[in-house]
Order: sequence, then structure tokens, then C-alpha cells
Amino acid sequence: MAFLAWYLTSGHPVHNLVAVVSALTGLLALLPRMMDVLRLGQHGPPVGRLEDVADELAQGVRRQWEAEAQVRRLNDPFPLPVEWVAADADLVESWPHLGELAGDWPGQSPGSAWAADAEGLVGKGAEIAQVFERVPTHRLVVLGEPGAGKTMLLIRLLLALLEHRPPGGPVPVLFPLASWDPARQDLYTWMAGQLARDHPGLRALVPADPPQSSPGTRARALLERRLVLPLLDGLDELAEGVRARALHAVNQVLPAGQPLVLSSRTAEYRSALTPPAGATVLLNGAAGIRLLPLDPAKAAAYLERDAGGVGTRAAARWSRVTASLGTGTPVSQALSTPLGLFLARTIYNPRPDEYLASLAHPDELLDQARFPTREDVDTHLFAAFIPAAYRPHPRHPTRWSPERAQRTLTFLARHLQHSLDGTPNLAWWQLPKALPKYGLALAVGLKAGLAVLLGYVSAFVLAGGLAGGLGYWRAYWLPSRVTGGLASGLVGGLRIGLGHGLVFGLTCAVAAALITSSARNRNPSSGIRWSWKGKSWLAFGPAAGFGFGLVFGLVVAQSRGGLRNGLANGLLVGLAGVLAGGFMGGLRSVHPDLDKAVGPGAVLARDRRTFSVITLAGGLMGALAYGLVLELDNGIVNRGGLANGVVVAIVLTFGLPFGFAAGLASGLLVGLVRSVWMEFLVARIALAVLGRVPWRFMSFLTDAHERRGVLRQVGAVYQFRHLDLQRHLAGHRP
Repeated sequence: MAFLAWYLTSGHPVHNLVAVVSALTGLLALLPRMMDVLRLGQHGPPVGRLEDVADELAQGVRRQWEAEAQVRRLNDPFPLPVEWVAADADLVESWPHLGELAGDWPGQSPGSAWAADAEGLVGKGAEIAQVFERVPTHRLVVLGEPGAGKTMLLIRLLLALLEHRPPGGPVPVLFPLASWDPARQDLYTWMAGQLARDHPGLRALVPADPPQSSPGTRARALLERRLVLPLLDGLDELAEGVRARALHAVNQVLPAGQPLVLSSRTAEYRSALTPPAGATVLLNGAAGIRLLPLDPAKAAAYLERDAGGVGTRAAARWSRVTASLGTGTPVSQALSTPLGLFLARTIYNPRPDEYLASLAHPDELLDQARFPTREDVDTHLFAAFIPAAYRPHPRHPTRWSPERAQRTLTFLARHLQHSLDGTPNLAWWQLPKALPKYGLALAVGLKAGLAVLLGYVSAFVLAGGLAGGLGYWRAYWLPSRVTGGLASGLVGGLRIGLGHGLVFGLTCAVAAALITSSARNRNPSSGIRWSWKGKSWLAFGPAAGFGFGLVFGLVVAQSRGGLRNGLANGLLVGLAGVLAGGFMGGLRSVHPDLDKAVGPGAVLARDRRTFSVITLAGGLMGALAYGLVLELDNGIVNRGGLANGVVVAIVLTFGLPFGFAAGLASGLLVGLVRSVWMEFLVARIALAVLGRVPWRFMSFLTDAHERRGVLRQVGAVYQFRHLDLQRHLAGHRP
């Protein structure tokens, strides 16, 4: 209201009032959002006590694994009663040594809950938390055969420890070891990266201690303060040549007094302790347990209960198979593990409202001519699992046929085994690695160039139509023979848009291809803030903006008024480019969430939003900067005074669309650097065209996890239900 009163009393023309008031209102509405973005790189909420951060992390870990336990059906129809005994004495420390070691640690005294000897570690099922407390050092090795339920037991231990965790105490966190390369990665650095990936709020920086050192992340600080209890799952999933090195790294990095749990297959763990060259390496201060095969009677009860209970037709189909359990036959050995039971019940037990006649009969597992060894039974179960998980249901039709699912999952398994060196982590942002590097760069460049071309054409067709309709068309960059009118405006706008779009589109395509080809192992973003950090980008942005503006002004504006006027226009555009480039160069990724784990779908949505916001911010900055430049140019340089109504119309109809299109191209390139969504989108489309993955790729992964049980979710990534299933599919030839 104050501005309106000043404007009217100062004698300004009334016919400019709408444009001026609209511009002022838009700027006022933009200020709050700009202030929100320009919070100088604040990464989430202020950092408080690390104990409070650990409490928030514990809530996120609890929600993550309670949901995953439900999806994995660990309690459906009832928890399998896995039993264990003490591990072989040559694989662990002697029990008297554990007591002496724990008693020597600062602040430790003999506890009444300590077991008297290793035999005190015998237990089953939900007793795992009590058994862990009986170990004086709280360092435990969990050993077992493939599919024996080691990961399932670690999840139960994690949830039990969280249930009894005191405020501010250590948070148990499950770390699948398969993605760790001990030859290249420090254990703390790797664990901090896994924590930050699954809980992005832990990427926030904390003050350095001492102050003269560089600040670290919350994840690193929690590890160093021993506020994370590592559950290291799957030593056997590391390459054979690095397992001994991995054990040595655990001993070196995790100090005495640091509780931990490590799981592995028994034979692989034994070979890691006694490498061909070098001394025997034990896990310092660790006791151990070894999982036993399932009790035959309990395995039989589990299969029958899942089929509907004793007395039902579906349960009766298992009579011959359950009678053979515990006899040493191949089928008995295969069904002695939780993994074998899960596969068998998926293949042979009906779902609700499913007809038994359409299912294979479990008696086929007894055919020793067809399955002479346990390995043959295991191979059959793995091969039949995918078709069974995707078999059509009479009342719930599936979107993907068993054949389509088999092809996709086989491709993904080979992608993990061959493109990603056998890692079990199926991360959507690593899908581009399934394509040739330079082919991906070319595809991303073409897509970026096409997007810029379409942006220019759309902007100028719209601007030309508006200018033609308003009668200002001849005032801008067209020969004098072109008359006004809507039709001429549209045609002229198309001509200008194609001309500029081809030039800038080609430039953007080359830049996008170079960015993509030089990218290495980038992680997705979950938000943006503006920060002074990263001064190289802050210097590059203004320099690139000024250089572009100067060249553009000299080339384009010279045709409208000679070299002097072209230089003036170039300096003006360059100044606007400095401001726009500085703003875009200061945008940083932030990760505000802490008290909840972020799933793959949420990570994708946030990274896509980051790309979209940065691209749009580039367009808006370009429109604002170039609109002001054109206003100054026409109002001061050319006309010697303030802008009149004609100049305002030119700015609105041509300056803003052109600036928006130019800024959009810059924002797209910055978005490529700050996020990975564009590369994933191009890779997904290319692989879908080739028939390797479905068009709705993320929906397929979600369905495979939540409804089919083929995949499991570990934080922000998926994994196959079992590593052996991944290896089976990777070697499968459809």
C-alpha cells in the first residue's frame, strides 16, 4: 500500500500500474522462499548432544527392521525356533581369557550375567539377546551353514537390543559386509557411509573436536563415540582373498571394549582365520555360537501350519516329505534350514483362494533319480521360486508374468555379479552402470539437448504469440517486413526458438555428455540449500555466467546497435550471469532426515525433486536476470531514461521467456552434477526399450520386495532374498 501511494503521487503513468504492481508482488512472494534456501548451508536441524542423535537414530533403525521383519514374514506363521551351540574352540578366544580381558577394561567388573563357560551360550530363538549379554566382552561370532538363518537371528538380536536399550546408549545397526572392500576402504569410513546412506540426516557436520581439526559427520562422530553397536553380517560374502584382511581391519579399527557381532558361514570363517600365508587371525575378544539344523518335527509343523494346519488337504500333501525329514536324504538336508523351508512353502503351499490342482506336488522332491544330492534339490528350489512367486492368482492378477519377472531378475542378478563385482546391493542409482559408459553419456547428452531445444521453442512460440497479439512484435529482432498479428508472432517465435534452441541445445548436450562420462560413484541427493562451502563452484559459476553473458551480448546485441551498444549489452548480461551463476554454484545437497530410514522409493523421489528444483531455479534466475538486463538496456542505454510501457511489454514478452530458457539449460547442467536422477531415467528408458527391465521399474522392485519376497530391503537399497539366489540367477541361462 505504501508503494502504491508513492507511485500514484509521484506522477507515474497509470497504464503501467498493472505490470509494475505485478512485478513487485512477485518479488515479495519470492523473498520468503529465497530466504529459506539461502540459509547458508544449514544441514538439517541444529546439532545437539550426540546421545540425542543416537536416540533419534534408534527410532529410525527400529522402524526400519520391524517393517522388514514383517515383509520377510519372520513371524509368519510363527518364528522358526533356530537353535545353536558354542562354536568350536579353535575359532574363538578361550573362555578364561574373555573374562580376564573384560575385567581389565576400564570401568568393567565381573558381571553376574556372565556365563561360567562356553557351554552357557547354548540357546534357541528369542534367547539370543540373553546369550549376547552372557559374553563378558559383548563380542560374538555367529556361524552357520548357508541359509541357516544367520541374518534372521541378527535381526532378532537387533530388535531385542533396541527394546532394552537405555536412553543415550549404543544403537545396534546391521551392516551387510558384502559391499565393503577392505583393500580400499577404512572400516569406519565405510560404516559411516552406510549409515549416511540409510539415514541421510547423519551426513550433517558436527563441530570439530579439537576445534582446529576439520569437522566430521554425525555418522562418524557416533562411531567414534561408540554409540553404534555394529552387527557385521556376512563375512563369507566378501571375496575369499580379502576375508583375512577384513578380520584384521576389524581388530585394528574397532577398539577393545567395543561390542560387536559378526556372522559368517562356518567353513569360510575357518579359512579366513588360517590364510595360506600368514599367522592365524582370531577376532579379538570374541566368543562364538554355531547354528544347528532345524529340528525335523518343528520343520514339519512349520510347513503344515503354513499350508493351513493339520487336517487340511494342503497340509496332507506334505506327509511323505515330512516323514523323510531327519533321515539324511537330499530333501531332508535341503529343508533343514529356514531358507529351504521358505522356498518350499512358496513353491508348494497355496495362497488364499488358490486351487491346489494348479500347484506342483511336494512329493516330487523325494525323487532321488531326479535329485540325487542336496545341491540338486537346492538348485530346483531356486529355479522354481521365481515362477512360484509370480504365478497368477485367480482373484489378484499380476502385472508381470513369471517369464517377464524371470528375465528381469536374471538381468539384475547378472548386473550385480558382473557390472558391480558381486555386490548384493541393488541400488537404483547404479543402474546406469549396466550400460556402456560412453553410450550412456551420449544418451544423456541427447536428452539434455532435446530438452533445451524444446524449452527454447516453447518459450519463444509463447512469447511470439503474446507479442503478436499485443502489437509489439516488430519491436524485437525481426525484419521490418514482418507485420504484427498472432500468426506472424507464432511463426517468428518458432523461427527464433529453433535458431537459439539448436545452438544452446548442442552446447548443453556436449556439456551434459562430458559431465556424465566423468561422473564416478555419485550418490543421490535428498534436498538443497545454499552454502558458501565449495568455493571452487562459487568461483566457477560467476565466471561462467560473465563469460557467457559477454560473448552473447557482443554477438547478439551488436546487430541491434553497433559494437559500443553490443559491449554495453554484453557487460549487462555478464553482470546478470555473475549473480545467477553465483547463486546456482552455491546450491548444495542436504540430508535433513535422521529419525527414520529412507527407502529406495523415497530416495528416488527426493533426488528427482532436487533435480527438478535446481533446473527450475536456473530458469527463474535466468528470467529474472535477463529481464532486468533487457529493462536496463532498453530503458537506459537505448532510450536514455526509465522504461516506458513499450519496453515493459518487450521485457515481459521476450526477455523473461528467453532468460527462462537460457537459465533452464544452466540449471539442468547443475542438476546433473547435484543429483543422479537424469542418468537413472535415461538408463531405465534404454533398458526398457531393450527389454531388460519393465517400464515401471521401481514399481517392479517394490512389488518384488513387498508382495513376492524375492527381494529384501536394507536401508536405501534392495538385495536378493539370499546371496545364493542372486548367484543362481546370475549363472542361469533362460
